[in-house]
Amino acid sequence: MSDNKSPWGGRSGGKKPQNSSGNKSPWGTRGRPDRAKPKAEETSPDLENVIQDFKTRLGDRGPRGGGGGEGPQLPFGKFGPFGTFLLVGAAVALVSMVYTVDQTERAVVLRFGEYARTETPGLKFKLPAPVETKIIRETEVVQKEDIGGTTAQSLMLTGDENIVDIDFTVLWRINDLNKFIFNVEETPTAVRAVAESAMREVVGKNELEKIITTERLNITIGVRDLMQRTLDEYEAGVEIVEVQLQKADPPEGEVIDAFRDVVNAAQDAETTVNRATAYQNDVVPRARGEAAQIVQDAEAYRGRVIAEATGEAERFKLVLQEYRAAPRVTRQRMYLETIEEIYGPAEKVILDKGVGSGVVPYLPLDKLQSAPRATTTPPPQ
Repeated sequence: MSDNKSPWGGRSGGKKPQNSSGNKSPWGTRGRPDRAKPKAEETSPDLENVIQDFKTRLGDRGPRGGGGGEGPQLPFGKFGPFGTFLLVGAAVALVSMVYTVDQTERAVVLRFGEYARTETPGLKFKLPAPVETKIIRETEVVQKEDIGGTTAQSLMLTGDENIVDIDFTVLWRINDLNKFIFNVEETPTAVRAVAESAMREVVGKNELEKIITTERLNITIGVRDLMQRTLDEYEAGVEIVEVQLQKADPPEGEVIDAFRDVVNAAQDAETTVNRATAYQNDVVPRARGEAAQIVQDAEAYRGRVIAEATGEAERFKLVLQEYRAAPRVTRQRMYLETIEEIYGPAEKVILDKGVGSGVVPYLPLDKLQSAPRATTTPPPQ
């Protein structure tokens, strides 16, 4: 049909509308002289014009709009499309080679998907992707897992065949990023499973009364150590920081009241023991001090008596030696010393035998009785 209104012209060989320059292309001349086209090509868009227009936008020189002259140049136009692509790719690769690791983080570098090294905090460099890639994780941040709250997790069997309701918290962090990433899948889930298993094992070795009263700290320490050994066997790259026992009670009901009475009785017993200990600490040291004083007095008395006896024996030996040398003089001296010891402290009146013969002398007996007795110190031997 000759009346085809398509801008491309009729495909049956009819006449195509022409623009003002006489070019039969629907895009116009696009800045280049007309070229003779075979009749067969005039029925389709000029592909060469499209390519030329694309090159012009990238900065190639040539006439635009049929007016001649030079078109505007775009950045990197002199390198062409392929050169521009290479420059952009090089810039992206350079940016991907530099990265930063914070103080609380560690980075694992993979070379073609295989572990290459572990990077510490700071500004780091690596080969561009996909040759080397990085994985960054926070290793100094302590993570928390709360275990309990449900019947399946909280109720545990004790060593004396009782049931205890336990809720606890596990604090852990990453200490080996390489092992953490590659050895265990879903590490938080593994930590929860190991924690529950370790708690059941430790609780199964203790009695209910001790679990809810005096052994709470020992239980948390035992669970922490058992978890650490198990995770080290798995090479999970995890450090167990602390296990906190939030709740340790018998099951709800009448049983819990009975155990509370047991706990109160244990506390009363502990109070009584503390009072007795305080009394013991007051009485025992005092008794020990008095006993030590008595022992010291006895030792002093023993020393004194032994010293006096030893002195008397030595004195007797000396007197014996003098007696053997001069018996009469020694006897006279001993007689005088004895008389001195006997009459020295006594109340006496000495009268000369030749005075007042036939006359009774006056004796002030009242004064003699009231006068204090004089003590005579024996002369030194």
